Amino acid sequence: MPLSKLHARRAAVAVLLLGALSGAACRKGPLAGASGPAAAEARADALFLAEAPVVVPEEIGPELDAMGVRRLFVSAASLAAGGQIRPFPPPPSRVPRPVVLVLMGEPGAEGGLRGGSPEALGEAWAAGTTRLVAEAKDWAEVHGVHVHLVPTAGDAAALATALGVLKSRLPGLTVSATLRAGAPEGTWKPLAGAVDEALVLTFGRRPETADAFVSEMTEGEAKTFPIPFRLLAIPGSYGVAGSGARARRLPDGEMDKLSEDRNLDFDFASVLSSDPGNIYSFKPRTGFEKARNLLSDDGGRARFDVLPFADLVRLVSASARWSAPRLAGRVFLVDGVPRDGRLSGYPAIRALLTGKPWEPSLRVEAIEEKTRGGEVWLRVSNPGPTPSELSRFGNQITIRLEGGVFTGLGAGDFDRFEIFASARDLTQPAPFGRATACRLFENFFAPEESNELGPIRIAGKSPRMFVTYQLTLPDGRTIDGAEAEVAIPAPPAPRAATKAPARRQPPLPRLKKR
Repeated sequence: MPLSKLHARRAAVAVLLLGALSGAACRKGPLAGASGPAAAEARADALFLAEAPVVVPEEIGPELDAMGVRRLFVSAASLAAGGQIRPFPPPPSRVPRPVVLVLMGEPGAEGGLRGGSPEALGEAWAAGTTRLVAEAKDWAEVHGVHVHLVPTAGDAAALATALGVLKSRLPGLTVSATLRAGAPEGTWKPLAGAVDEALVLTFGRRPETADAFVSEMTEGEAKTFPIPFRLLAIPGSYGVAGSGARARRLPDGEMDKLSEDRNLDFDFASVLSSDPGNIYSFKPRTGFEKARNLLSDDGGRARFDVLPFADLVRLVSASARWSAPRLAGRVFLVDGVPRDGRLSGYPAIRALLTGKPWEPSLRVEAIEEKTRGGEVWLRVSNPGPTPSELSRFGNQITIRLEGGVFTGLGAGDFDRFEIFASARDLTQPAPFGRATACRLFENFFAPEESNELGPIRIAGKSPRMFVTYQLTLPDGRTIDGAEAEVAIPAPPAPRAATKAPARRQPPLPRLKKR
């Protein structure tokens, strides 16, 4: 990772604590200078559920309340360049929150804004949307309609006309649209009156952004934005396996499985890159090119471009302090709830908005049902909602014994281990029977991942076990866990040799007198 990028990310440490306060800060008071729906929902947060059919379990309702999520943007239909709207399958049960129906633009859908009549396009949108809204009332309380395209600055006038027609056909509902940050000042002014608000895509990437990361909105841009808006952030990312027509996208959560494939290796293309985020490339391990691996059907290679969650924390914390009169809140796009296969998905957003810890950490405990005298099994888990960095040596745990030695060790789910004579000098290896310290390495700790380690065989009269850990984070920082003792049962004491009792000879028979 370039030093400039590393230094910039380390600056996030100073504002991480503000993440716990940002939810409250972003929901203070009415919007100055705003009116209508944006003012009523002043500084409120929302989720954008991009996968269909949408499923929202009732049990997460209290979580959404704690997060301050007032509404859900739900993927309801596709939108073609010609204005055709094709509904997605409806949810299997009623959505327990007010919803905004999202028209998800198909690839190239924004091209419909160019060359044709924007009025006719708006009429086509309105015809399909009217039917969509009527059908959606069976499974949701519909508050609005959102058009999710990625228009360019040159599309502003045509987009405003089409959206104005759509809004005129949907009385009582809000109308909004997705825009990109970074346009010249005044670009989106034609949309004033045509939409109630915009979702400004300011973090992450999607296929509709041509797989490129979008620019972050600046405070200066936010101050002069001409219409009420919310920041749209995409915390999860993905990779691309294969190439050409056979290329496919993989959720970045697949990095965990790929890192465990012994026939694959990985490297870090971002070391020499000026692109935002981290780049991870998987390829066949040297000497195992012909061996079967998880990417064999894709040519054996995949590349993932991922933004650290710490970058989103920094943006959220900074935007909470912006003096932007038309900023109405934030919207976080995830594929689904409560899980979506991304490294930073709904659980990470939930932690951020409720002030809970969002960084990874490790918890080590004995597995009681497997542990018995002289043999120990450990469970090492990451309870955090975000991952560690992918690293060969940066994620490790160290086990130190007092009053005992290692006589055997199974690495379990860990990638490799080393054993040493003493924890005071972890450069001097030692054989089993003399080693009192070991260090185990794991390439990657995924969110909420749990690894088993064992069997660990220990000899000694009354051994005690102490564990520390180090995690490297995707933004370049490291976390060192304080040493903690793990309670283990004492090995069984060897049986003392006992002398066998002497056999009692039966009495001699008496001789009869003659």
